[in-house]
Amino acid sequence: MSREQTACWLAALMVVGTLAAVVPAGAAAAGPSSPAEAADGSAAAAADAQSNSPYGDIVPTAIEETEDGTVAGGVVLPENYSVRATPQTVNGSVVRVEDDRTVWERTFSTENATTQIAEVAVGPDGDVYALVSTRPTQIESYPPETTTEVVHLTADGDLTWRYELNASLSAAVGSGGETLRATDQGVAVVHALPDGEGVRLAELTGGDAIWTETYGISAEPTTLRTTEDGFLVAGTTGYSNPWVLKTSPSGAVELNRTVRGSVDQRVVGAVPTDDGGVLLAGTQTTFGSGVSSNAWVSRLDDDGVTRWSRVYGADARSTVQTVAPRDDGVLLVERGEFAGVNATTLRLRGVGADGTQQFVESTEFDGSPTATHVGADSVTLAGVTNLLTGNYSVTTATVDVPRRGDAEYTFEADTGPTSNETVYRGQNLRFADATAVGETYELVRLPAEYDEFEPHVVRRLAFEDDEVILESATLPAGEYVLRNADGEPVALDDGRVVETGDREAAAFELASQDFFHLETNRTFVDAAAGEDGVSMSLYSSERTDFVLHASATDANGEPVSAEELREAFGTVDGFDGVETVDGREVARIEVGDVEEIRLNVSAAAFDAGLYEVTVASPDTREAGAVATGRVVVAQDAGREVGVSLNRSSLTVPVDGSAAANITLTEVDNGISALSLSANRTGEPAVRPRLNLRVNASQISMGAGFGSGEATTEATAFEANTPSGDVEVGTLEIGTDRFGDETVATGNNTVAFRVDWVVDEDGIPYSVPGTITVPVEVVESTNATDGAGEGDEGGIVGGDDSGGDSDGSSGSGSAGGSASGSGGGSSDSGSESGTAAAAADQ
Repeated sequence: MSREQTACWLAALMVVGTLAAVVPAGAAAAGPSSPAEAADGSAAAAADAQSNSPYGDIVPTAIEETEDGTVAGGVVLPENYSVRATPQTVNGSVVRVEDDRTVWERTFSTENATTQIAEVAVGPDGDVYALVSTRPTQIESYPPETTTEVVHLTADGDLTWRYELNASLSAAVGSGGETLRATDQGVAVVHALPDGEGVRLAELTGGDAIWTETYGISAEPTTLRTTEDGFLVAGTTGYSNPWVLKTSPSGAVELNRTVRGSVDQRVVGAVPTDDGGVLLAGTQTTFGSGVSSNAWVSRLDDDGVTRWSRVYGADARSTVQTVAPRDDGVLLVERGEFAGVNATTLRLRGVGADGTQQFVESTEFDGSPTATHVGADSVTLAGVTNLLTGNYSVTTATVDVPRRGDAEYTFEADTGPTSNETVYRGQNLRFADATAVGETYELVRLPAEYDEFEPHVVRRLAFEDDEVILESATLPAGEYVLRNADGEPVALDDGRVVETGDREAAAFELASQDFFHLETNRTFVDAAAGEDGVSMSLYSSERTDFVLHASATDANGEPVSAEELREAFGTVDGFDGVETVDGREVARIEVGDVEEIRLNVSAAAFDAGLYEVTVASPDTREAGAVATGRVVVAQDAGREVGVSLNRSSLTVPVDGSAAANITLTEVDNGISALSLSANRTGEPAVRPRLNLRVNASQISMGAGFGSGEATTEATAFEANTPSGDVEVGTLEIGTDRFGDETVATGNNTVAFRVDWVVDEDGIPYSVPGTITVPVEVVESTNATDGAGEGDEGGIVGGDDSGGDSDGSSGSGSAGGSASGSGGGSSDSGSESGTAAAAADQ
């Protein structure tokens, strides 16, 4: 698992309500070393809850295996740790294990601070190096004051030296991959400097730097490898562009290249090739109405020129965690986004040096993985389960790496460029000239109106026969011209050279087929009540006459069957059957000359569950032509949750607000997704707001208001809650004004509703009807300083009548709800005019 993803995950667990984005770095002091007790004395209690873990009381974030044992680094959580509690002191620790027996443990602790071991590396003599980080538990400013250090432990666990880094916050948490590497002389470390001032690479020994080099690029390095002639560093710059640095053994630059494109590509790992090139691998992400992510690998030659770039998988919800060398290519460890509370779907994928997918195999891990080590023939996984219940445990697993298969990458041309016409990024472009065998042509990118560069050669195409195929996903969008061996622009007709001409007449355009949105007219379909159709609108670029592939995946990552796809998409205009792509069934849809693609899907064809629908153009997918949307289908589940508000009514002072806690009751299988809504009409002009307080990786909130009405909605996906009575958020009523609107005292009501709730297996619960909440607006006086306290009783909804229950006892707590979202941050929608849509993370 990448350190960035591990760090963000642990941060969400450890600092809920404070800063759910990063885990800090660096320990300021070392605690005692003991295999049984941590510095705060909590190890024994924690170990009891983790008796099945070979790492004792440590939740590992980094693992390094050696011939005779394993070294792990991570965090030691305090006794009775809770993700919803106020910030707590958390210690970092390094442990050496042999035959599931703890040989030694070194704990790093600082009072009132959170300490983490972000990375570990083991030297040739068994010495251990660790990247240690610390920051205060109470964060008073952002970025928080963070200390990052490289520490050295002997093979017996004795601390001998520590070296503080001037690292950025992301470097402090371990920004992904492996940025700490043992060398023959000591250890090499690479990190970003604060405020984007550059990247620093250093080699350390004995607590001092042998040498340091600083590179003037604002990038986040995520991987560091030693090579036969120096170091290979790779990462991401500009949030989305891959970056590669090759240096000599003393850090002198031999290659410093940023790979620019129009797709978000985050580097997780890099592997040198035998001919001096580099294989880059990570996650390619496309943003729209949803987020689409897939494994991505590209190859750069020894000059830093991208020779091929390919995307793997068809589920659009896969994140690369770890990249390791395998044979002559790379092994990718991927994590699927949809998983149950205590289970995670992982995928091992092998990719050869030529881009061939050699194997792909999925496995289930019991828990949420926090650390990964790739060995010669197996992958070691470590993670945690039951963290929300306060009785967490660390779990481990070993997965064999599949054998290399005989699969071949099919590399066929999709189209040939024609001068003064458009082709699309991702297509394999054919160039042909029967007279050019043995010659090399140049592909030249031309500047646009506001570009600051001169025409320059981006590829040299060697015509070993009369045809060359180029992967256009390796090129940025723009205008191009092909030049022959004499330097003359050549006019093209379907990729074939027809004549020489001037540059303007010979040029062709390479455009991006952007899918901006996949909007659904509704997310929830109650098939048990006779509802069926969902209209999905896809807004794309100006491309016409192409093919779409549509697929659907349930909450457990399982694709729907060919029969379900055929029934669901069979009435869509252009439907042309179901075919298999990358082992998954997809509906083939032919698109003609339209500006907006509208798919009228029969969602009732699916079993009850939460589904992610993905549409992609197969020939431009690798350049990001993918969009996703979600649909919840309810069949007759026979399980109903209740909903209660801990206040039977709300009293709101003018220029003030009041809130009620929202609790879902009788939840028998956790919650993975839910949607709430509320609205007000008439006077007084109060404004409802919904604030979700669930542990979820994706929360969106939207609001709209205008003259005489106000609405709000909130949705969470990939949530992770216990069963029983679950407090999910608050309904807040305020007196915000719209335009010149005035707020008068008086009585009104707000209609609150649970739109839908999905359990951890993706199956919807039945939900009660609308609850009507009485609201009284009063003057702001001392007599009403306690406004909003409401009755001691609450409002309970448990029937389908749509009415309210006045004065019934509620199960919500009287206090405020826990702050923050455990698995990620929420996005508030903009609130101008009559509507506001919240953007998903």
